[in-house]
Amino acid sequence: MMHFVKKGIAARKLGKPPGTIANYSVEGGRKTVAQVFEYGADFCNESVCEQIDELKPFAKSSERQWITITGLNDENYLKQLSEIFEIDKLTMEDIMNPNHRPKFEAFDGYIFVVMKILTLNSSGRPEAEQVSLIFNETRVLLFKEKDEDVFEPVRDRLRKVSGKLRNYGPDYLALMLIDVIVDNYLYVLDSLSDTMDVYEEELIKHPDRFSGDLMHSFKRELSYIRKVSFPLREITSGLMRSDTRFIKQETELFFRDVHDHVVNVIETIEALREMAKEIYDLYISKISVRTNEIMQTLTIISTVFIPLTFIVGVYGMNFENMPELKWAWGYFAVWVIMIVCAFIMVLFFKRKKWL
Repeated sequence: MMHFVKKGIAARKLGKPPGTIANYSVEGGRKTVAQVFEYGADFCNESVCEQIDELKPFAKSSERQWITITGLNDENYLKQLSEIFEIDKLTMEDIMNPNHRPKFEAFDGYIFVVMKILTLNSSGRPEAEQVSLIFNETRVLLFKEKDEDVFEPVRDRLRKVSGKLRNYGPDYLALMLIDVIVDNYLYVLDSLSDTMDVYEEELIKHPDRFSGDLMHSFKRELSYIRKVSFPLREITSGLMRSDTRFIKQETELFFRDVHDHVVNVIETIEALREMAKEIYDLYISKISVRTNEIMQTLTIISTVFIPLTFIVGVYGMNFENMPELKWAWGYFAVWVIMIVCAFIMVLFFKRKKWL
């Protein structure tokens, strides 16, 4: 099941002023490390910076850069990083809050984007992780918590000499990263669609073994995905219409394509939500039908025993003058009468197709 909100996060911000970089880390979290790509049309240098001082030369460089910060547990590291690259405190606060709503924001010195990236865990269930992007005319800063990385194909393209990525600016690189995030939504939704088909088939073939808890969890997952995906449309629309020097005109055309993918994501989510509702309604209908069948069977059994109970009740009375009690074959006659009555009633119910 997806983890929606990390507990205790709101409590850590209580009473603190805006721009406070609160420590949302958990014990045993990943150490903060920076991976740096410095590239141009004819070169690409790659390095890993475990110490914050190692990043200072890159802040002064005019070459294009892609810096990935993995692990958001080191509060001091991130505070110094914000000073080195002149990142606003409010931006850093949003970056370190793993439950922040996805958004787009343009500053004087950079563009800031917060998104949720969806992946599938080892059990095939969706998981969400917050990813933050900062980019300007010189570099792209990517912030994420986990080691698992869906951006490796972009790095491979950057390493290739013939890659188009080297000839474009950081705005195009940021576009590629956003495109990867959106593509992962489509991949996860395709997987959920397949899962829903399996649930539907299982419900139709084996309604007795189907668990309604599965659909309840599934609907919760879709609701969360819908919650984090709807702001994507605002983000891509804002990037397309943003009057900023950090996004070139030729890159805006590519953002339109990503925006179309986002619209596809939202439409797919709505379709899956409607399908999930229909399957859940079918499940409730199956339960109602099964309950009605059980009640019908119990009612028929009770109806069959009504005349038998009447006969037994009559001959269970304690009157002294009951001639049948003296008959030698009276006991067997009562049994025959009860069996015949039961047989006639069962035959009647079968002809009515109630049995």
